[in-house]
Amino acid sequence: MANHGSDYTYEYDVFLCFRRGVHRAFIDHLCKALDGIGIKTFKDAADKEEESATEKEETTSPDVLEKIERSRTAVVVFCKDFPFSTRCLDEVGKIMECYQEKRMQVVVPIFYYGVGAADVRWQRKDTTYGVAFSQHQERLLGKESDKIETWRSALRGACGLIGIGCHQHMKEDELISMIVKDVSARLPPPLRFQIKDVFGLDSRFEELKSNLDIGNNKAVRMLAIYGPPGIGKTTFAAHIFNKLISNDDQYAAASFISNIRDRPIVEDLQSTLLVEMREKRESKKGDTKDGAQEIKRKLGVKKVLLVLDDVDKIDQLKSLAGGCDWFGPGSRIIITTRHPNLPNRHRDRDTIKKYQMRELNHDDSLKLFCWHAFGKSQLVENFADFVTQALRIAKGSPLALKALGTELKDRSLEEWEVNLQRFSTDSKALESLLR
Repeated sequence: MANHGSDYTYEYDVFLCFRRGVHRAFIDHLCKALDGIGIKTFKDAADKEEESATEKEETTSPDVLEKIERSRTAVVVFCKDFPFSTRCLDEVGKIMECYQEKRMQVVVPIFYYGVGAADVRWQRKDTTYGVAFSQHQERLLGKESDKIETWRSALRGACGLIGIGCHQHMKEDELISMIVKDVSARLPPPLRFQIKDVFGLDSRFEELKSNLDIGNNKAVRMLAIYGPPGIGKTTFAAHIFNKLISNDDQYAAASFISNIRDRPIVEDLQSTLLVEMREKRESKKGDTKDGAQEIKRKLGVKKVLLVLDDVDKIDQLKSLAGGCDWFGPGSRIIITTRHPNLPNRHRDRDTIKKYQMRELNHDDSLKLFCWHAFGKSQLVENFADFVTQALRIAKGSPLALKALGTELKDRSLEEWEVNLQRFSTDSKALESLLR
């Protein structure tokens, strides 16, 4: 699943906390199922079977604790032998610490065969959890009573969350399906893009807010942003994505599929879309029509946010977002394209809103160029005339402004003069710079 960056950087979608004594095939199949719908999972790579905790105290790797801090969610598999492992107890302690501090967004407790939530929560003497804690207390002899209390508190906290239990006759594949579905439903959408130069984007967003009909959770809205290459369509779409993700309205899933123009195999794009929407593709690869039907069937009940970037052909659009009825109420679909007439060939052309990307105005052009040329949005003394010349060459194109600014950064006045003269008289030199 895409992780686009935020104030807190996540490395994994899910941290899987389990006792290695749990049926290994179950853990492997669970990881495969999560990975299969684009959920990046951390599983301790150690293959060595744990010995009985009555004979061996395990240590918790600082690296593993760091992995917990870098995971958006955790799945904790409570089996009968779980409490005998000090490693597992340390991990669940760290998980609940991160959850309470809101660094971890979701924790899903799994009560594996023969274990009930009450066993884990209360650790009564007649249960394996009670026996395990009695052994820990006897072994530590009060030296680390605070650690034991931390473990107990973490188990109680985990049991206070919505979990999944499995009865004796439940098949493992059924349990895995339940876990994957539950985690997928509760996992937040992808994080926001990092856009360093947002000059002019907020004003443009205000211009088209009404087209997106923000706050209307009953209707599906499609928006097409069109304009020539380098005009900033992709950056603007990412900015809109950030705004909508940050809005109070919650999306069940979100996807930003970039550079569609350079990815001609539609079936692969359909698979990417389903995976990023946390759905496993079931139709055969190579069958575009079945893939389209599957997208409609699976996403028709979900409120989603979808960006299709740089759509080049109508068949791509029809196969990925064939109609407003493909998506659940409240969904927002944003398309960027170089072709202004492409949305007119869509089935729902009468309801697709269109927005033309235009060149940046002088003030925003100046800020964007200076940001890349000087590392700040203000003009630097002695460069005023050259900056005016650079803005004339760029003609409000964000791509040209960025490229020229980057090319001239840290150069002398003499070098500015020579390079700007070259770019203003040699169109091929400028074209080469913009590639």
